[in-house]
Amino acid sequence: MFRSFIKALVASHQASAARQVMDHLSDSQLHDLGYDRSTYVEGITAKVIDELFAQDITIQNSTPVSANLVGAM
Repeated sequence: MFRSFIKALVASHQASAARQVMDHLSDSQLHDLGYDRSTYVEGITAKVIDELFAQDITIQNSTPVSANLVGAM
């Protein structure tokens, strides 16, 4: 529950930052990045959320190995 709250907080702050950045970008610069004014904030926010979930999957899939058991088999 705490992690989902933190993720929501990060996504919210990131969306706010993307809006501020978009104010300083021209339409041609946005086009070069592959966005327009209507899709920039949503696209960047989706990337950040995907990265957050990818980190969770990586953490959940890693299993600690005891150094005492290495080579025991």
